[in-house]
Amino acid sequence: MKPLARVILRMLSRPTSAGAAGAVMAAYALLYLWLTGDIAGGGAGGWQATFPAWERVFQARGLFQFEPVGLLTLGALVWTFSPLNTLLAVSMGLLVGLNIVAGWWLWRTPRQCGLSGSSTGLLAAIPALLAGGACCAPIVLIWLGLPIAGVLASLTPFLIPIALLLLVAGLWLSLRRLVGEGSPR
Repeated sequence: MKPLARVILRMLSRPTSAGAAGAVMAAYALLYLWLTGDIAGGGAGGWQATFPAWERVFQARGLFQFEPVGLLTLGALVWTFSPLNTLLAVSMGLLVGLNIVAGWWLWRTPRQCGLSGSSTGLLAAIPALLAGGACCAPIVLIWLGLPIAGVLASLTPFLIPIALLLLVAGLWLSLRRLVGEGSPR
């Protein structure tokens, strides 16, 4: 097994690390789906699921936005389910979660950064948060109705692949620092 994969498995073998990565992933995915309009309020109550349009699974309604194939009503929430939008949201959430956990591990093993005893290793998680928010920040501005949102809205489709690349690069750099290191103190 590759050394980077071993570090990820070692991180996720700890319940606290796995729980933190899972919680960040779920929160990020739900926020992303809410801000893109896939999950919204207005349900009439009760539970209902219909999936009549599986043939539209690969139809794009925009760059990195896909048509829904079904509708889930969960109480007051309505989820226009698109498997590819959900996969994108969960993937980005997982990358943000892994980056934050890796940043935490770097903080717990500060000798990796040459900062013995300092909390600066935790700064490794900041790029993950910024990159993860890069695709959602314009959507939040649109949601809030701020005037600058129109300018940023045209950039949103390009920020998604940039955010993914930054998250992968940040995780790779953090994992490289952790390779060969034992568990955090």
